[in-house]
Amino acid sequence: MKLNDLIEKKLLIKSNSTESEINGSLAIAEKFIKKAIANEEIELYDIALSLSYQSMFHSARALLFKNNLKERSHSAMISVLKELYSKNNKLFRLLEILDSYRITRHAILYSGSGCFKEDAVEAISDAKKILELADAIIAEKKKV
Repeated sequence: MKLNDLIEKKLLIKSNSTESEINGSLAIAEKFIKKAIANEEIELYDIALSLSYQSMFHSARALLFKNNLKERSHSAMISVLKELYSKNNKLFRLLEILDSYRITRHAILYSGSGCFKEDAVEAISDAKKILELADAIIAEKKKV
C-alpha cells in the first residue's frame, strides 16, 4: 500500500517530528539491543528475539519520524519505509527482514512459539545493522 493510502486509512499520520523524537527512538533501539543481548546470555531466546524486534522497530520509527510521519501500524510503517527508501538496497533488504521478524514476534507473543539460540543471535545482529544504518541515514540528512 502506498503512502497516501496509508495516511487516508489512518495507519500513518503526518506529523512535525522533532529531533528529540528521532534521537529518543534511536536511544530506545540501543537499549533494547542491550536487553536482547542480556536475555540471549541467560538463554531466554524468545525474549531476546522479541527485544531485538523492538529495537528494529524503534530504529525504523526514527526514520519514519525523520520523514515527519508517525505509525499506527507496524506493517504500515515497514511498507512506507520500503517505499521511501526503495533505492537504498541495504535498508530495503533490512526492512524485508524486519517484516519477517514482525511475523515471528507475533507468533512468539500470541502462539507461545519459541526460537533457537541461532535465531536470537541473528536477530540481535540484524537489530544492530538496522540501528547503525538508520543512525547513518539520519546523520547524513542532518548534514544537508
